Amino acid sequence: MESDGRFGGGAGLRDGGEFSAESGGGPRALPAFLAAGPAVAPEDRPKAEAPPDQPARLRGALNPLLAAAGPLLDLAGSLRERSGHENPEGLRDVILAEVRRFEEEAAAIGVPPEEVRVARFALCTMLDDVVRATPWGARCRWAREGLAVVVDPGAGGPDRFFDLLDTMLSDPRLHRLELELFYACLSLGFEGKFRDKPRGAHDLAHLRDELFRVLRRLRGERERALSPQWRGVAERFRPLGHVLPPWLAAVAVATLLGGLFLTLSASLGGRADAVVARLGALLPDRPLELVRAVPPPPPSAGPALAVRVTALLQPEIRSGAVAVLAGDDGALVIRIEGAGMFATGSDAIRARYRAVVDRVGQALGPEAGRVVVVAHTDDQTPRGGGLPTPEALTEARAVAVLKILERTLGAERLTAEGRGEREPLAPNTTPANRGANRRVDVRLYPE
Repeated sequence: MESDGRFGGGAGLRDGGEFSAESGGGPRALPAFLAAGPAVAPEDRPKAEAPPDQPARLRGALNPLLAAAGPLLDLAGSLRERSGHENPEGLRDVILAEVRRFEEEAAAIGVPPEEVRVARFALCTMLDDVVRATPWGARCRWAREGLAVVVDPGAGGPDRFFDLLDTMLSDPRLHRLELELFYACLSLGFEGKFRDKPRGAHDLAHLRDELFRVLRRLRGERERALSPQWRGVAERFRPLGHVLPPWLAAVAVATLLGGLFLTLSASLGGRADAVVARLGALLPDRPLELVRAVPPPPPSAGPALAVRVTALLQPEIRSGAVAVLAGDDGALVIRIEGAGMFATGSDAIRARYRAVVDRVGQALGPEAGRVVVVAHTDDQTPRGGGLPTPEALTEARAVAVLKILERTLGAERLTAEGRGEREPLAPNTTPANRGANRRVDVRLYPE
């Protein structure tokens, strides 16, 4: 975009996104409320002497308007990020006071009055637009009575911002300072009439980019080097190995490792002596005597218990189905011969033995203590079917006996075990011995 008037921020926005000032009949002059004297280029305008107490940040600035408007521009950036404000009216009054301060500082450092008025209008309009775009700003007094209306009632609405921009772009060299301030306002979020347009964001970005290119041409090419003295010494890199002989480096490393070893060895030796001394203090003065506590013997089945149970099981004992024995572990053992109790490879109790098991339960019912059902078998267990191992077969048979005993003894007293062929009474060499090894022991452990 050249400075020949082909730029239209407010008057002529064409469909293709190209801005033109042709609809206004050529470059337009500044409005009466902003024009206060002959147009003079920024370089040719007289500069007033800044007072001695003027802030140092304004002296020697490339753009005095931007320097004086710095606090207001910073405030616009922070207002965009706020989701709410507890006192919008108080904030509005503070900003009005800051606008007055801006006018005074700009005038004090020599900014012409017409530039101050243009800048003041741009800043107030930009702040009004930013605040009204927030949820809290749209509901307060600010939405009805903005800063621009209070500061200069005859300045016009937000659309005047783009009219002024279009007018100043007709002669950008004359209005360079104001154009840079307008660019800052656009960069900080001022949208104005573009906010509600379908392609408003795209057109506004195009306008801002065109303005940036105009200002770049006015300012000239920027210095691209980060530092005027960024180049280093033009010497080739020489590794340390080219300066020091290899043997000297080896001696230095060996000396360092030797010193480190001696230091760590001395430190470890000192700590080891202290640990040995503490361990020696823990040793007793005389040999320790180990006294092993002998647990009390478990309750055993006395003769009276055996007499009572034997008396109750006399019919079964005479038939040879049951025998009452004293176990090695203090238990009373009621042995049920298993040769005729189960079919080969089966855990189903035959009908005759169901009555025998029930009689055993009735005999043990009055006696206190836990009852363990232990089943045994011989070495002829069939390897097929659902119970392929002696342990699985005897476990299932013990559970079958336990289920019948539960009727009289209760499940909480009973435990079932299957010991397979591990504890034979006699060698499994004859049918009689194998029949004796197939048995079920009901063991009562008295309390």
